[in-house]
Amino acid sequence: MKNVADRLRPKGLKVLAHAEFTPDMAVNLMSMCASLREGERLVLEICDWGVWGKTTEGVRLFLGSTTVLNEDRLSNDNPINH
Repeated sequence: MKNVADRLRPKGLKVLAHAEFTPDMAVNLMSMCASLREGERLVLEICDWGVWGKTTEGVRLFLGSTTVLNEDRLSNDNPINH
């Protein structure tokens, strides 16, 4: 007998990325979706330490971190911030 997880994923479906969302991150995502204009879409950018939302117009919002952030990661000298 198949378990529930087996029934939820169609055969041949390959998972490309995972992101864990806290309730606060989900609220940020819903707020961003609510502010989209007609026909505008939202792209999730899943990075090694966080998740960003980006609209088709280029507006970005940091939805939340997937790891504990330290000051080095947030500094302007860090190339990931450019």
